[in-house]
Amino acid sequence: MLNPNMNSNEVVARTVLQPMSFMDILEAVFGIYQNYFRLIIGICTVYFILKLGVDLSKGISTFVLGSSGLQGVAIAINPGATWITILISLFFLGALLFAGSQIYLGRHITAGAAFGQVTRRFWSYLGSFLLLMITIVVLAITIIGIPFAIYLGTRWGFYAQAVLIEETSAMNALKRSRELVRGAWWPVFGIILALFFLSFMIEIVLQFFLLFAFGFTEAISAEDGMLEMFRRMVTPALTAWDRLAAYIIHSLINNAVTSLLLPLTPIGITLLYFDRRIRKEGFDIEMDATNEGDSASESIDILPRGDERNY
Repeated sequence: MLNPNMNSNEVVARTVLQPMSFMDILEAVFGIYQNYFRLIIGICTVYFILKLGVDLSKGISTFVLGSSGLQGVAIAINPGATWITILISLFFLGALLFAGSQIYLGRHITAGAAFGQVTRRFWSYLGSFLLLMITIVVLAITIIGIPFAIYLGTRWGFYAQAVLIEETSAMNALKRSRELVRGAWWPVFGIILALFFLSFMIEIVLQFFLLFAFGFTEAISAEDGMLEMFRRMVTPALTAWDRLAAYIIHSLINNAVTSLLLPLTPIGITLLYFDRRIRKEGFDIEMDATNEGDSASESIDILPRGDERNY
């Protein structure tokens, strides 16, 4: 695979493009994470610093304002902090998505280049995200529309890849995603759900065990049961100045775990996106033709070769 530290004069190794099962995608995700750890962790570290700063600022300012009798102001700043968190997460998910796509295609990529691509395409990226979220939220709040929200969320699941990799517009990104998912809604839904669930479970388990010793004494004395104990351990609140150190430690651990696991889902969905292009459009044949005779690239088969193009 491509060496993330190579210079432009070195040989570029190109991954053999091929249809992938869920286990192939999972293997490739962890392979990218392991082989390009410095690149991935560099992006995640910037995310960690910004996200931690927002969380600490929100928690401390909410406590100070609440203690000063300005509960209304404290409540008012929460939506702003939430939107800042969403924008930060969206930006860095996009950077990881684009970096993963370039690694998979055997192209040289740096963190700066990944950030640059997301910055350049950010308004289209944000626009497609808002179109998706508004539609899903409007359907979900009706309760009976939840199945339709899930259906559309899956159909439009490749919107970010269409915007950042194919550089299409916000509206066309949703149409492009729909084209790729058509005829394979259930496999796409199952793989995306599995990626989210796996990432979520690893995150919860790591957070729980890392925080257990630190938060167990306080949590076990609560009278609100196990759910309240779990909430206090995972989402701490600053309630007094003498709890500031505990609040900071909780936030550090939670954000560190979240940052380390952040790449799994966007890179996994990006590999699924390429899988759909290979199955529907012969993207692997197209890339082979493009790279044929290119002496500066070599193919490396990092996954078991499968001739069958069905899930």
